[in-house]
Amino acid sequence: MDDPVKILIIEDVPFDAELIDRELQRSGMNFISRRVEEEHEYLKELELFEPDIILADHSLPNFDGISALKIANELVPDVPFIFVSGKMGEDFAIEALKCGATDYVLKGSLSKIVHAVNRALEEVIEHSKRKEAEDALINSHRQLLEAQKIGHIGSWELDINTNKMSCSAEYYNILGTDPSRLDEGYYAVMKLIHPEDKPMIEKSIQNAIESHESFSNDYRLLKPDGSVRILSSKGQVINDNSSAGPRLVVTEQDITEQKMAEEQIRSSLKEKEMLLAEIHHRVKNNLQVISSLLRLQSRFIEDEAAVNIFKETQNRVRSIAILHEKLYQSDDLAKIKVDEYVKLLAEDLLYFYELDNSKVEMKIDIEKVYLNIETAIPCGLIIDELVSNSLKYAFKRKKNGTITINLHSNNENKFTLTVSDDGVGIPLTVDPENSETFGMQLIKYLSNQLKADLELNRDNGTEFKLEFNELKYKNRVYNE
Repeated sequence: MDDPVKILIIEDVPFDAELIDRELQRSGMNFISRRVEEEHEYLKELELFEPDIILADHSLPNFDGISALKIANELVPDVPFIFVSGKMGEDFAIEALKCGATDYVLKGSLSKIVHAVNRALEEVIEHSKRKEAEDALINSHRQLLEAQKIGHIGSWELDINTNKMSCSAEYYNILGTDPSRLDEGYYAVMKLIHPEDKPMIEKSIQNAIESHESFSNDYRLLKPDGSVRILSSKGQVINDNSSAGPRLVVTEQDITEQKMAEEQIRSSLKEKEMLLAEIHHRVKNNLQVISSLLRLQSRFIEDEAAVNIFKETQNRVRSIAILHEKLYQSDDLAKIKVDEYVKLLAEDLLYFYELDNSKVEMKIDIEKVYLNIETAIPCGLIIDELVSNSLKYAFKRKKNGTITINLHSNNENKFTLTVSDDGVGIPLTVDPENSETFGMQLIKYLSNQLKADLELNRDNGTEFKLEFNELKYKNRVYNE
């Protein structure tokens, strides 16, 4: 239910105030009223009663309507003020309206009081709505100015029909000048653009005007003080069929500091990439030195079993060296292209074992996938160990055979590695889970490191199958 309208009546004749109340009651208006006739009473009710509308006689024994109107204009300027008088000349009525009165009604025509009050209250509502809209517009404009200042973003518009340009305050700040120095408008701004970038900007603006294409460019600005700034410009033609006509609206953001920071990051990243590449290169060289030392040392050992251990160790070191060599050559120093790595590793193993009277074919089916170094090292060592075992034991009673290496992934980023041969097969007496040989123990250890599921299939030779996910990088540096 709506609150009653609070009406303050300035009237020294109680009967006249009752007549006003009666007319308002007959209209069905929900209201409450209070009557005053002295100035001190009037001031008190303005504070305590807080009227929605004031009805006043123009002349009272100790007070008058004009004085009451002036007080209302000062204390409650938004409250409508209507004169209700028995006699009112035209001159007085004009003076009252000039002083801010909302309306006037003669006591002889009190039937008009309802219309006057309703119209005054409606005007208050409309005025309140306009004021809210104006306040919202002012607040929105203030927020826009503050946002432009904080983000260092300016804007400008170009009337396509008149070629007249208007700019925001922040755009002048970005330009480092004031409106008085840009009398030529658009052409004056174009003169501040770096000569090498100016054709690009002019072409973008021309295309936007002719084809209504939006544009986005970064360019250099030559400020009047001689400094160079980098701006990011975005614009498009707006044609909302308003009286303003088509216009090009452009935002300009000073991104100089951002570009400088990006350049520093790129330079730092390039420096770190060069350093990391050099580390991979040196690790590879050091591993090759270790491999060569193992080969040289094995020449002075007469025990065949010890020689084989040296050779196998040399081979494992070589597999890691190959990985670092591929990383050194890669564009991505954090990941290795697996197919190229495995092919090189397999070729190296065939060359290393130099099988006599045997022709072993190596079939490699590997997706073009990349693995991080955390995953690639144990994966490469497993392949090295399994292929080495096949080359050493699978074809002792056969002159030829095939070793197959498969690596594929599914949609869940799970990898399946299969290394198989069609040789004599692992004897049933050998249990990979409980084998005491170093090679099988190493395979089991590396499988656990990969968190892989390991399966052995002895049908038609030997097949090892591993399923695993790429390992996440482990931070090995801890704060004590």
